[in-house]
Amino acid sequence: MPNPTLLTFKSGLPGLPEEYNQFNLKTVQENSPFYILQSVQDEEISFILINPFPFYPDYEFDLPEEDKTKLSIKEPKDVAIFSIVNASKGFKKATVNLLAPVVVNITTGSARQVILNDKRYNIRHPLPLTTESREG
Repeated sequence: MPNPTLLTFKSGLPGLPEEYNQFNLKTVQENSPFYILQSVQDEEISFILINPFPFYPDYEFDLPEEDKTKLSIKEPKDVAIFSIVNASKGFKKATVNLLAPVVVNITTGSARQVILNDKRYNIRHPLPLTTESREG
């Protein structure tokens, strides 16, 4: 994906006014699992995202058909998955929301936060900060 990538959340993001629907996705640095999702409408609104798979190798879920349709996803290769990091108490105590991944159609730039119906995940999984977890 180009850096930054403009993403459009047609339904907005939960917890934000619906007019905040366009965000730039930027890599923190090359080959980093961390990203910044920053609102185009208000640059003060931003989120830390990760690619969850290096940190949680067993992370998996079935994307509901409704979400596939809303994102116009036709092929698995068109999808990128991100998780929101909560680092409000510092990175050593950071948590990751695995229950509501940000799903992106990388061919169209459309995105949505999908709330899974999956009891294995919650909104506050500890973020492993060891090298082994990043190299997965």
